Amino acid sequence: MHSISTRKSDSNSKHMDQNGQLTFSDDPILIGINQAYQFIEEGDFQNAVKKIDELLDKNPDYPGLVEAYRTAKFWNNRRGELAALNRGKQTADFLMTQWEIFKEYAKEKNILESGGFKAAMRHVFFAASENYKIAFKSQESTADNFELLLNLGLCFLNLGEYRHTIETLEYARSSYRTSAKLLAVLGEACYHASEIPKSLLLLREAFFIDPSEIDLRILKSKPITDLTAIVREHKPDCQDVREWMPIFGFLEDVFYVKRQMNSSQIEAIKRDIYTLEKNYQAFGREKAEGTNIIPRLINKYLWMLDYFEFQHYDFENITEIKNRLMQIDGALFESFFKNKK
Repeated sequence: MHSISTRKSDSNSKHMDQNGQLTFSDDPILIGINQAYQFIEEGDFQNAVKKIDELLDKNPDYPGLVEAYRTAKFWNNRRGELAALNRGKQTADFLMTQWEIFKEYAKEKNILESGGFKAAMRHVFFAASENYKIAFKSQESTADNFELLLNLGLCFLNLGEYRHTIETLEYARSSYRTSAKLLAVLGEACYHASEIPKSLLLLREAFFIDPSEIDLRILKSKPITDLTAIVREHKPDCQDVREWMPIFGFLEDVFYVKRQMNSSQIEAIKRDIYTLEKNYQAFGREKAEGTNIIPRLINKYLWMLDYFEFQHYDFENITEIKNRLMQIDGALFESFFKNKK
């Protein structure tokens, strides 16, 4: 079912008055439902419910009314609890927690594409972002600031405010610490802001740090959706698609942007490989299949391969790494290395 607001811009509806017929803009129920959407977006859920009640009495089958009513009622039922909370982190966290519950409810009721849902989204994320800003400014301790900034960045991302997302998360990255989740969200925002090379570099880094930290539900950019589909096609039995995404990002040349690595970073990767190899040998091939050891080991080797091929050429190391990758997953790498020659 399409929301009414999308019909308002239909070119045919604008000219109906030339035939002496009622135009959409003169439709009192359309005007009313748009008022209800405005109430929802402003967080005035009580008046939204009241307005939609009136409209349902006039025409209960009007498209979008039931969806708007369910949306307004859901948030109106939380009005008292919300009003009792302190402004800042308490309010923001409550809104974000309830939003997750609302999304499940909306999915169940098939209202995810409705005008009411979109109006609620704009209100909730805008209100949450304002409260996270308050929380960040009033924090006496900096211990929680990283999470506050990350949540603020997520709010901006959901609102489509990609520049604000980038500014917020770049500040978090420079002032606090780097995390896979932060880099993934920052990479997503950069993609939508048309900063493609930077986006691909950040996404590759995120999957290198810790794929399990990355929430694929919030990433909609083409590189991510493409890689998700590729992994599901080539590794249908894998435990977690995220673990294999950086590998297919390499093989399919999706993550083609690389960064220079210094000697300490190379040494850290070597240590990681040593630990993963020990775990791999301890588990044995069969048991290792049910863990993240194999994809993480492959990914570390691929970073080393990049280093020795493009940054510090070393034929002997390149050959050794390729042979090891063939031993770990010959089906994956045989044709790849053959085609690269």
